[in-house]
Amino acid sequence: MISSQKAKLKKVIVQNIHPKCRMSKKETEDIVEKVLRWEGVNSPVDVIFVDDEFMQKMNRKFTSRKKTTDVLSFGMREGENMGIDYPGLGDIYVSLDQAKRQAAEYGICLKEETSRLVIHGLLHLLGYDHKDKRQAKIMKKKEEAYLNRTVWSKA
Repeated sequence: MISSQKAKLKKVIVQNIHPKCRMSKKETEDIVEKVLRWEGVNSPVDVIFVDDEFMQKMNRKFTSRKKTTDVLSFGMREGENMGIDYPGLGDIYVSLDQAKRQAAEYGICLKEETSRLVIHGLLHLLGYDHKDKRQAKIMKKKEEAYLNRTVWSKA
């Protein structure tokens, strides 16, 4: 019964809860599905696009930082699972307001910056981090490679 339930789970769920800005659900689903496939992972992921106000509340609650941020990831397989075999990998929250500012600062389009943030958050869910220079280099290399293979390629 459980294995049939897992088979029915949608791999990627994208929600736009930003009051004004929308990102393509289909394009986001495609990016996440491709990265999961390339990483050899078959687990559901939720991506939620939010505004700065929502992200600031999340950041304050979960990291004790008072400002907004661009992306937050919450892994469902981190720490104690209390005996629950949750099938999902986790949730990725992306502030579209912050993504807009960063895209303008970097001189790139919003789609590229948002895609980069989604990939960055997904890599965190997959266990990558940037706590030291070596880890940061590995994560950045993967982030760039996946961004190039998804956003600018039809692969």
